[in-house]
Amino acid sequence: MSEQYITTSEAANLLGVSASRVRQLILEGRLNSVKIGRDQLLIKSEVDDFASKPRARTGRPKKLMS
Repeated sequence: MSEQYITTSEAANLLGVSASRVRQLILEGRLNSVKIGRDQLLIKSEVDDFASKPRARTGRPKKLMS
């Protein structure tokens, strides 16, 4: 079976994040990619699997109102 590849922009749309966040996930080793020419391509099924996994909420903690 042939695998379908998508760009970082397409992966960002699927994941609901920016393309730079997708590139960061690639650098962190959380997403696999293949570099073809100047494009970074991802396997669509792997991006779908990544999107379906529950992830802990990260980022800045909410402010406590006193």
